[in-house]
Amino acid sequence: MAKPSDIRRPRHYALFWRWHFFAALIVIPFVLWQSTTGTLYLWSEWWMDHTHPELRFVTPDRAAAPPSAQIAAALASLPRDVAARSSQFMSGMRMGATPVAASNAPVARAGPPVLGILLPDDPARSTTVLLQSPNGLAYPVFVNPHDARVLGRLAPVQWLPGWSRSLHSGWPAGAPGNWLLELGDCWAIVMLASGLYLWWPRGRAFPEFLWPRFHLGARVLLRDLHATVAVLFSAVFLFFLVSALPWTMFWGETLLSAVEQATGQTSPAGFSNGGASISQVKAALPALDDAVREARARGVRGTLDIRLSPWPDAPWWMTNVRTAAPDRLLQASTADGRIRSDFTTGEIPVIPRLVAFGVHVHQGDFGPLNLWLNTAFALSLVWLTITGAMSWWIRRPANRLGAPPKPASPWPWGLRAALVSMCVVLPIFGASVLVIALADRMARSAKLSPV
Repeated sequence: MAKPSDIRRPRHYALFWRWHFFAALIVIPFVLWQSTTGTLYLWSEWWMDHTHPELRFVTPDRAAAPPSAQIAAALASLPRDVAARSSQFMSGMRMGATPVAASNAPVARAGPPVLGILLPDDPARSTTVLLQSPNGLAYPVFVNPHDARVLGRLAPVQWLPGWSRSLHSGWPAGAPGNWLLELGDCWAIVMLASGLYLWWPRGRAFPEFLWPRFHLGARVLLRDLHATVAVLFSAVFLFFLVSALPWTMFWGETLLSAVEQATGQTSPAGFSNGGASISQVKAALPALDDAVREARARGVRGTLDIRLSPWPDAPWWMTNVRTAAPDRLLQASTADGRIRSDFTTGEIPVIPRLVAFGVHVHQGDFGPLNLWLNTAFALSLVWLTITGAMSWWIRRPANRLGAPPKPASPWPWGLRAALVSMCVVLPIFGASVLVIALADRMARSAKLSPV
């Protein structure tokens, strides 16, 4: 077996090590933030069940009341100061999807926007009406579906599914926060690619290179503990990074949306972020009873996620969640409740179908195994952050940052082409590369040594 000192490093090792180092500096805050908030969101529903069972569960002692009666009761329970307070709703298009209604402006409103309604098919669970607070966070009102009695409501800070998801998406910084998360996602791809190059086994046979070398001292051991975990999770890491891009405001809502429209891949089912006014929802409630009844008659199982966009003449948008049954995406008229469209996952074009699959995996929708694997992945990212920082600390020169020096040899043309391609495909990443290159050129012009 070759010793570490006997293995000759490849020609461009220093170049990749330098990019891996600076990518890590950018990515570490992103990794810690997304791992923490993502794990909180994964287990948020379980947490709410255990901390507020009096709001989440009911005794099924009679037939369910009509959905319209349940929702009307929830809206009527809002205090006058809340119901009358004006609230602005910034609607956005998630995952590049086409909205379910096309209009230039939302309707006028007073009171909190209604973000959505969760109508379960489990008779032992309560109905949830989600509203938006002035700070942009969601908060729920819970209703007993059997007698339309309001069980209570929670403040936004108590509603873990709402604030954990919002933090994971860049709240409260809004669009700039989301752009920063997209930037972190892009540089994480660079970190992954450069890390695989640095790790690539040279002089070690399979499966030896997948096992840490405990006998070669702390420096090698920490490097191996970092690298082997990274390699074992690399495919999952790459999947999560790529599948997260459609959630972003710039790449997902601008670029992916344009690609879908240009290639005819736009989902015919559309998407709704909700956000209709209380008065708009109340006016459309009579039709909702017929829409839900017809959806159930068509075999739609699971909790119905029901939303109404704040556009004039917007339809009810419905999909089933928290079920092993196939996805169903429906639109229903707010005038008579008639189902306008009904799509299964297989009827959706390839791009939005892949995006939806990534969403389900992210959210742990495929059952307990999915939840635990996602949690293990999030913990592995924290592990990589800790071991990477420790490995750098014991390797760095005394009293110096220890950043790898800039290699004297020029970049190979293949690597230049790959970088340019990535900058074009990921424009926010490309902009950051230009900023770094400009800063480096200015430093050299001023005869300053780059860090």
